[in-house]
Amino acid sequence: MKRLFQKLTAILCTGMICLSCNAIPAHAEEDDSTAEIVLPSGKPVKWFQHEMEETAKLNTEDERFFASAVVGLFQGDDVIYTGYFGETDIENHIPADENSVYEWGSISKTFVWVSAMQLWEQGKLDLEKDVREYLPDGFFQHLSYDEPITMMNLMNHNAGWQETIRPIMEADENKILPLGEMLQAIEPAQIHRPNEVTAYSNYGAAVAGYVIECVSGMDYCEYVHKNILEPLGMEHTAINPTHSDNEWVCEQRKKMKSYEISHLTDSAISRDTCLLYVSPYPAGAVTGTLSDLMTYAQAFVNDDAPLFQHKETQELLFSGTYFYGDSDIPECCHGFWCEEYAVRVYGHNGATYFGEANMIFDPISKIGLVVLINEPNSNWYMEYTPFLAFGNLDPNQYAVSGEPQKATFKDYYLISRSTYRGMLKFVPYLSGITLNGLGEIEDIGNHLYQIRSEESSMILGEKANSNLEISSMELIPDKFYLVKLCLFTVYVLLAVISAYLIRIRHKLIKANR
Repeated sequence: MKRLFQKLTAILCTGMICLSCNAIPAHAEEDDSTAEIVLPSGKPVKWFQHEMEETAKLNTEDERFFASAVVGLFQGDDVIYTGYFGETDIENHIPADENSVYEWGSISKTFVWVSAMQLWEQGKLDLEKDVREYLPDGFFQHLSYDEPITMMNLMNHNAGWQETIRPIMEADENKILPLGEMLQAIEPAQIHRPNEVTAYSNYGAAVAGYVIECVSGMDYCEYVHKNILEPLGMEHTAINPTHSDNEWVCEQRKKMKSYEISHLTDSAISRDTCLLYVSPYPAGAVTGTLSDLMTYAQAFVNDDAPLFQHKETQELLFSGTYFYGDSDIPECCHGFWCEEYAVRVYGHNGATYFGEANMIFDPISKIGLVVLINEPNSNWYMEYTPFLAFGNLDPNQYAVSGEPQKATFKDYYLISRSTYRGMLKFVPYLSGITLNGLGEIEDIGNHLYQIRSEESSMILGEKANSNLEISSMELIPDKFYLVKLCLFTVYVLLAVISAYLIRIRHKLIKANR
């Protein structure tokens, strides 16, 4: 849900930035070969560079605007811009540079999906076959439905699992279990039938990584090195949760620090190295440099499809597998997310306790953007650079002809990506939302709606069960949300009062009163 609000805020603010910066001349020196390249946003690369560097000037020792950010733009095989801003160790004044390694978070999942498509291409993996046929017998212990769980379900995040209530981050590397054992140890409840509800799932992606192991007969980490990293020459990327598969990355990561920016004091609060290990590691452990992430992203806009035997496989990878409403607007493409800016882009973002990452690209113009930061709560570079590079979705792009029909959604909604069974089933009720106040909502047909702002819009899809589709999850209506929230509040108050009364009773007994 955080991502939804960030995107709405960014849409509004970026429109103002673009308008206010039209008259600002770009003065930074640039290679002549890239100076005239126009980005999908309609802005030249030199303007983009100017915005990056002007924002960096806001960062001073007295007023911290951000910790660090590294930004890369490419067009096809050509890197057209790189920027390194801020410091990866503020206390020791170590600046971000080409040797800085950042955690890529959920971008790691795309390595699983690429691996799956490679094995599909070789005829070793059926995307529509129940993955239990590839896994050891009796692998899952908490399934509620008999329907098959396919690789396509795992790619679309609709296998039905809720969030796991068991921790997936480890501070002690010696506690990291082998992938199969770990997945059985943290298996969450299956609360929806497969294909029924989209709910982003780290567990599901990690299961897909284990399927890669079982089908290929290779350790997942070894498979990715041999079939993705080595063919692309990505020498500064680690796959293993402890980064032990790349000694250089392992040492560089220990030098990196994570920060939270306090906007009350304009200071950076150090979180030290924040070195935690992702136990379901195919879902989020990849760590590496900006250059390697750009190399990886560039492969997806390369017509030669270097990661596949046939370019048709890459084309299939970016074909829609899940759509908004009844439209042909893709939400997911074999595990890669699709987003609507001035152009349609594909990619994935990621977040860990250490920081955030983003990788998006436009296969038509072959322009892509990569951003890495060492702050877990985002910063300017993470939120706004996608809009500066790819522009805003035109509010009229999907508008219906004639007078648009206004739509209202009065219900409160719960987020599908949460826990609905077990001791933490109260959690969804702590984050219920309403769409009122987010903007003007229009019905544009095919069970599609758009939240309009002055400069842009955002697409929502409505399913037959009245759930609303947003990127990577659904909003589930709950007509009795406020009643349930009030009952829960009363329950908590009574629990606190009861605990207090029990304490008083204990003291009275001790005093023989």
